Amino acid sequence: MKKQVMIIPFILLLCLTFSCQQHEWGEIEDYVASADGVSIDALVNAIYESITFSEGEEPDMERFKSLFIPNALFIRITPDGPNTMDLASFVSSFSERVKSNALTSFYEAEISRKTHSFGGIAHVFSTYKKRMNTTDPRSLGRGINSIQLFHDGKRWWACGITWEDERDDNPIPEKYLY
Repeated sequence: MKKQVMIIPFILLLCLTFSCQQHEWGEIEDYVASADGVSIDALVNAIYESITFSEGEEPDMERFKSLFIPNALFIRITPDGPNTMDLASFVSSFSERVKSNALTSFYEAEISRKTHSFGGIAHVFSTYKKRMNTTDPRSLGRGINSIQLFHDGKRWWACGITWEDERDDNPIPEKYLY
């Protein structure tokens, strides 16, 4: 009888853990636009669309969050080293810059893509052009987003993005521009 009593709390703990994990994913699926995860193309396009906004508008951060797994990583590579954030930190940082008017507009669009996939995983090298706080097309910057994705049997999810902006000492190779 003692063994059964000891096992019951363990089983309850396992059930509670499993139900919390299921609940977390269920909440995310509730507000996902159905078309955003239908394909790799749709997901990547949704990432760019949700983060882009004009002056007087705001980015669609709820849509942006719905594209990623809850523990997604965002890693910006700089000459000083990597800056790493989780999904919540990235959204908070970006949103705070918008609220404080440090970021009054943001435009980012894909100009080239290289995709590799196997089974339920994919890696997308997405070359982008971007501009912040201006509508002047001459002020465009460029870079590459390295986006990791997986398919859960129902839809595609982004697991994280690692990116680096182009610099004079680090130009984008031709093979990533077409």
